[in-house]
Amino acid sequence: MITVGNIYDFIDSIAPFNTQESWDNSGLLVGNRNSEVKKIAFVLDVTNDTVDKAIEENTSLIVSHHPIIWEPLKFVATDSPIAKCIRNGIAVISAHTNWDMAEGGVNDVLSKMLGLTNITPILPVNGICMLRKGELKTAVPAEEFADIVSGALDTVVRVSLPGKMIKTVAVCGGSGASFLPELVGENIDAFVTGDSKHNDFLDSIEYDISLLAAGHYETETISMPILMNLVKSEFENLEYTYIESTPVVYVG
Repeated sequence: MITVGNIYDFIDSIAPFNTQESWDNSGLLVGNRNSEVKKIAFVLDVTNDTVDKAIEENTSLIVSHHPIIWEPLKFVATDSPIAKCIRNGIAVISAHTNWDMAEGGVNDVLSKMLGLTNITPILPVNGICMLRKGELKTAVPAEEFADIVSGALDTVVRVSLPGKMIKTVAVCGGSGASFLPELVGENIDAFVTGDSKHNDFLDSIEYDISLLAAGHYETETISMPILMNLVKSEFENLEYTYIESTPVVYVG
């Protein structure tokens, strides 16, 4: 019998939960370690939509990127994703910043999707690196690189310093714009992340680093099928499904 605990321990072996950021809440967030697992659903977000689909597919465990519980709970609605999971006996393991940092995790997957080579971890904190740095085979203007990113991730990309020639690129999926000041002095030409505010683009111009915002969802969802395949290679006899979260739709 394969249990929730078996799946948790394997994920912990490739993306240790103790490496997560202090503000994060990765781990086993719903359910029991000893519960049997027959089918796993992998998702980016645990929402009513993804949980409903998991219920339809008779899933016993959901593995998500974003935690189903962020802040201490004061109330649980009966139609909330948490309540639905408990009522239907579905456990939830969330692998967030530990999967961001892991070798082969979010930022390695994103770097490879963008065609980078010589990929290395950068900006270590307590010996662990969230970001990756890599190189394009041929230097291109930032505007052209934005087209490459857009095509690779099927997304809309906002870019600063469109004429700057890009060779060395830093990468951080999701909300990584806060790392921008730390990249000064790292010989970075461009920084690809998910979310960025107006002032981040202004700062990037001052830092002479082209900032590309490619969408939180788009820069992270690509890594979940990779995690699913890693678990599948360890537990071949289980059933698996990947459930897409509903992204923001860009119009115009």
